[in-house]
Amino acid sequence: MGTAALLVTPTELAVTGFAFVTLLGDAWVLFVGLALGYWIGPRIDETTRPAAATGIAIATLALAVVLAAKSYTAIPRPTAMPIDPAGLPGTLSGFVAGELDSGGFSFPSGHATGATAVYGSLGLLLTVGRRRWRYLLAGGAISLISLSRLVLQVHYPRDVLAGMTLGAGLVAGGLWVVRDGDRWRVDRGFLLAGIAAVVGIVVAWQGGHAEELRHGMIGVGTAVGGGGVWYQYGERLISRPAVSVPIAAGGLGVAGGLWIGAYEGLFGLIGAAVGSAVSVAIILGLPLAESWRQKRA
Repeated sequence: MGTAALLVTPTELAVTGFAFVTLLGDAWVLFVGLALGYWIGPRIDETTRPAAATGIAIATLALAVVLAAKSYTAIPRPTAMPIDPAGLPGTLSGFVAGELDSGGFSFPSGHATGATAVYGSLGLLLTVGRRRWRYLLAGGAISLISLSRLVLQVHYPRDVLAGMTLGAGLVAGGLWVVRDGDRWRVDRGFLLAGIAAVVGIVVAWQGGHAEELRHGMIGVGTAVGGGGVWYQYGERLISRPAVSVPIAAGGLGVAGGLWIGAYEGLFGLIGAAVGSAVSVAIILGLPLAESWRQKRA
């Protein structure tokens, strides 16, 4: 019947497609995208860098608040699967199986919360293109990512609705904290995220949830590293040039490796905080390295 018949049913096609869509709401994709926008954004528009930095702070806040909420409610995820991924061809089988086999708790949806927080804040803050198109793109991304969690049956509808509502609230609160007239007080956003992460750690510790406890330490580390760098160098960072490709590649390799190691639990609890702090400090501070390189050239 040929390769076209390997994906047999429309349901398998839909689930496979939405397994890729849901990646756009993964924490690592959001952070990599924000980092690249932060580094390269000044080539496009002067507001891109502070908007991306604000997005990182609000994403950290979303991670911390979701951690606290999931640890407190401790609601199990749905157990049913929409398809049997073993019937899919080749590497798609393992990929889709991984997206369907989500661990942790269900309420609220972290993907819906994070997508609303990040894409919503970028849609509001960026000045590239027409405002209508920015809103449409942000709303479309949020809707598709949130829908993907239902198609994959890793969340209940209430989880997704709660996540979108929570994310919208975090955008409103985060932007109110960060914007101070013409100044970008991104360090305040990181401070708020750090407080939320500490609350999440306490709730996770009381509930005996080890994985959520590690995520809380990552939130604290990210808040400390990001807030410290922006408090010290924020005004200078906004005016620094775009980061070159070699420096961006090196920074992404080091910062990404530290963050993934912390997320995967390779460093222990204290190491997770330290690794994430260094990771976000590298991300935010890299324009200073680029400025130094250009002066030496």
